[in-house]
Amino acid sequence: MKTVKTEYRQFLNDNFKGLRLKMPLFYNWNHGLRFDLQEGDTSTDEYFKEVTRRASIIFQTAFSRSDNVYLVLIDWKYKRRKIRFGNFTFKQINKLRKAEVYYSKEKGLYYPGDDYDVAVVKLTSDRISFENIFTAIGHSDFPPRQPRLDNSRSSNKEVYFVNIERKLILQMYDDRGLDIIATDKETLRSIYERHNDLILRYDRDRIDKQFE
Repeated sequence: MKTVKTEYRQFLNDNFKGLRLKMPLFYNWNHGLRFDLQEGDTSTDEYFKEVTRRASIIFQTAFSRSDNVYLVLIDWKYKRRKIRFGNFTFKQINKLRKAEVYYSKEKGLYYPGDDYDVAVVKLTSDRISFENIFTAIGHSDFPPRQPRLDNSRSSNKEVYFVNIERKLILQMYDDRGLDIIATDKETLRSIYERHNDLILRYDRDRIDKQFE
């Protein structure tokens, strides 16, 4: 009987062959979108509310409430630190049980010799309080704003949402932006058209050419 960890690895191999989940997701795959989440001054509460709003509306276009999802949490392993069940991200999953979480390790993800812990949860999208997760990611570079994925200054937590039905992956990397990749550019077309005004200007030419 396959475990969720085995299913997840098979899913990536079948649909995103050769891809390792890491930043920058947009530049690591052929079919992708990159969105601008910024508007206004970072010294204001309104700025961070807008970051969360933009990320949330894009997520709601890419994920229906009934979609099956792999939520993947990755964290740089430093000394004895590890991903704990009581971390902020897991608290945003409704009625999460310890038995639903599958752990593994990734080595050499960004640099030779580095070591990362990985946790994978398979669930439906409606169990995830994604707005809270996006808010915490938006605060990553702005202590002491709360909530945060981790209060440790040495934390490098990354959260990926893998849509099993639509074969796409979404990651908000910080308050500046959000990436989505998919196996097929046609999967991205409706997201591209609906949120075209939020496409990051720097990458617009590259993105537009995908849909010509």
